[in-house]
Amino acid sequence: MVSSVQDFRVPWKWIVVALVASAAFAASWVLTAGYTSRQTVERSFVIDEDFTKIRKIMVRTNASKEIITMGGTSEFVEQQWEDGAVETGAENVGEALLKSVLGSDPGWKLELHGKLKVRTLDDYVGREVVTLQQDVTIDPDAIHSESQLTKGSPRLLDYALTTRLEREADHTRVTLTLMQEIKTHAPWFAHGIADERVRTSAAKALEKQEAATIKLIDDNKDKKWLFPLN
Repeated sequence: MVSSVQDFRVPWKWIVVALVASAAFAASWVLTAGYTSRQTVERSFVIDEDFTKIRKIMVRTNASKEIITMGGTSEFVEQQWEDGAVETGAENVGEALLKSVLGSDPGWKLELHGKLKVRTLDDYVGREVVTLQQDVTIDPDAIHSESQLTKGSPRLLDYALTTRLEREADHTRVTLTLMQEIKTHAPWFAHGIADERVRTSAAKALEKQEAATIKLIDDNKDKKWLFPLN
């Protein structure tokens, strides 16, 4: 009889253990969900056009703002430079920009600083308007743009995009570096998966930007009105 009572109690002991384990697992899920993943990717490619021609296209089409938006992962809202001029169309490149590029000084250098607002289209972040500090330097041999998040969203905690176009012999080298910090819903055991997804998202964004940059050049390289500049 004693043996049968013990046999009857054994299953309940394991049921209790299972319930406690399940509760602990659920608690760990709640406590660790909301993992923040910070990933950086870089991409480099060559455009088979002389840099001077590409620089003129980028200047005359006001591609400084399109550096952010033309990859398809965000859409342009507003751009405002420090001098107060608001840019809402590609045709408006600003007097300071034209004067610098049209000038006769072979050592000219132009620095632009301003704010760029975009609406994110990323699956992780959703449709949120964020603000970026944009710093662009242009000289006869390079365009260097840095865009840093100043006002993010509940999920996009940090973002920095560096774009550099530079002269290389008879072609142009483009280097893109993207860092993004995104808050995910991954529990503790899925942090590696979350990291990979955020990294893949950033890599795809740069792939799209490469394609869009090449298309921008191809669409404008034969437009004669773009090339009265030095």
